[in-house]
Amino acid sequence: MKCTLTRRKFIAGIMTAAALGLSGCGQSGGVLTDAGTNVALQPDPSEYLDLSVLSEDAGEDSWNSYSSYTVTYGTFSTQMTALRANVQMLETSCVKAEYSTGTMRLVEVLVERNQYITAGTPVALVSMETDELDLQELERRLLRLQQRYAEDLEEFQESQEEREALFARWDPQRSIDMIRYHQAQLDFEQTAASYEKQIANLQEEIRSLKELAGRTQIVAEEDGFVLEVCIRQKGETLENGATIVKLAPADKICLEFPDAMEHYGYGNQVTLLVGDTRTAKSYDAMVVSAVGKTLSSQWDLATSRLDGAYDMAELLGNGPFYVTGETNVMENVLLVPSEAVTVENRKYYVTVLGEDGSLTKTQFIPGGNNAEYYWVFDGLKEGTKVMMP
Repeated sequence: MKCTLTRRKFIAGIMTAAALGLSGCGQSGGVLTDAGTNVALQPDPSEYLDLSVLSEDAGEDSWNSYSSYTVTYGTFSTQMTALRANVQMLETSCVKAEYSTGTMRLVEVLVERNQYITAGTPVALVSMETDELDLQELERRLLRLQQRYAEDLEEFQESQEEREALFARWDPQRSIDMIRYHQAQLDFEQTAASYEKQIANLQEEIRSLKELAGRTQIVAEEDGFVLEVCIRQKGETLENGATIVKLAPADKICLEFPDAMEHYGYGNQVTLLVGDTRTAKSYDAMVVSAVGKTLSSQWDLATSRLDGAYDMAELLGNGPFYVTGETNVMENVLLVPSEAVTVENRKYYVTVLGEDGSLTKTQFIPGGNNAEYYWVFDGLKEGTKVMMP
């Protein structure tokens, strides 16, 4: 809105302002004592308005180069500059040579450093040397146990048949005979359970030993990136528990970025930019953790972690990574255009246009600014008109 004033009205306004001691913009002092009317000053013509246009030769439309803005409520947000993100490993794991008996030797390592592998991927070929005597002894023990179990079962069944045939016809004695019969049944069930457990254990030992004897490879149990290949010498004996490969599990790799001023809080929606600036791909992401607090008014370095609609396996190796987004989003705050604001010694001023055409240099306290607006923390009220070029 263009504000057109006549020279006569302006001069009358200046005289009125001088008579009143240049009062503020009409609002009471805010929560901060150096805001609003407490800092009302006469505007410096060299900084605010070109008063030379009001000379005797100036025309009535000389103020057309200035406009007024009415302070109103609106939404404020800040578009942050891109912050560099880095890859972090939260945990590491190992692929190991694990076996219970015999000797394991390395035939060949199948993976390389920095390679991405999935669960079930073979990482090494191995050969096993097992003692055939151990396997034969286990098989003999199993056979003897199964034979004893079969003999005891046959003996028990025969004894139960004899007990059943000797049940007394006299009811009191018959009841006693039946109790003894059922008790013998319960006792043998416990014996049978013991036999079956021993047989199952021996069968598992035999199965494991046969599987171990035929083992030819060691596989990864989870997805991840190979950090280090620890054993490379072919024919080397691998002790039980020896680490073959160190792995960075895929679900334990994340992106973190330093945010010293804590612009982004938990749950902030941001954009992840991946790759060179000209060809960067963008992904939706969210801040899932943020740390860092203030101590004695000094900011500690804060690190925020991301999670988003992207696959870390696809991102790694395709950096650099940057995070950007809107922050400080606030609804219903007073807004003043940046071009209407003058900064002096870290204090912020606007030129307020009064109803009588007077001009008042008024300080206000900003809560922050973006490329377009300052939002007003204190010192101005809704409806105030400020001048700007």
